[in-house]
Amino acid sequence: MVEILFLGTGGAFSAGSRSNLALWIKSGDFRMLVEAGPPVMHQLATAGVPATEITRLFVSHCHGDHVLGFPMLALTLREMGLPLQVYAGRHTVASLDVLCALVYPSLATERPGFTWHTLSEQGLDERDLGDGVRLRTAVVPHPPGIPTLACRWDFAGGQSVVFVTDTTPNQAVVELAHGGDLLVHEASFSAVLQPGHNAANHHHSTARQAGEVARRAGCRRLALVHLGPQIGVQPDVLVEEARGGTDLDVVVPADGESLVVP
Repeated sequence: MVEILFLGTGGAFSAGSRSNLALWIKSGDFRMLVEAGPPVMHQLATAGVPATEITRLFVSHCHGDHVLGFPMLALTLREMGLPLQVYAGRHTVASLDVLCALVYPSLATERPGFTWHTLSEQGLDERDLGDGVRLRTAVVPHPPGIPTLACRWDFAGGQSVVFVTDTTPNQAVVELAHGGDLLVHEASFSAVLQPGHNAANHHHSTARQAGEVARRAGCRRLALVHLGPQIGVQPDVLVEEARGGTDLDVVVPADGESLVVP
């Protein structure tokens, strides 16, 4: 069984009940934090996740709503003498280093328990995370100069979870997500609630486009995240938009909700 806890489900301009996007993934002894935005320490505390369980972190790219909480996370783990395995692209790793050096200079040199796993920003990559879990990543379109990674976890029990954010619909995601049990895909905009708005101009996707990607990839279930503040308050509309008249299983989780992949 794999459990995905949605620590935050909003985008960069989150407000109200949705905080910046972050996930907490559990399966057996495996634990992984996904993204480290500004509220990540509060998100973890609210969810009751102890620091001792935060041993792995994946960060998709270097934008502030995905990385600005990292210095506080790093400081906490260093002070407790806890290790951390960080998985991210080269540009993102560099940004995390700069952030730490700016706010806590000692963090730039005193992280003896941290291990950096630099993922390819040129194409596909694959890593063994231990506990029978494999991580696969693919580069996806985002603004020039901001390498962004989508990722997939394949678990020993046969389950697969795919995470895609801050991108437009693309073939790399369709291939990465092929046959996945759960696709967690961004929906920063809504074709129904924001007609005439071109999400691609902002390098993001609509709920409708997320549903199309899920169907093309043959995913069994779709969870919509990274929701803009104007659309996040109408989850039922987003569900129907993503379904597009099909029987696709679509959910719009709230902050603090969990999904289980049996």
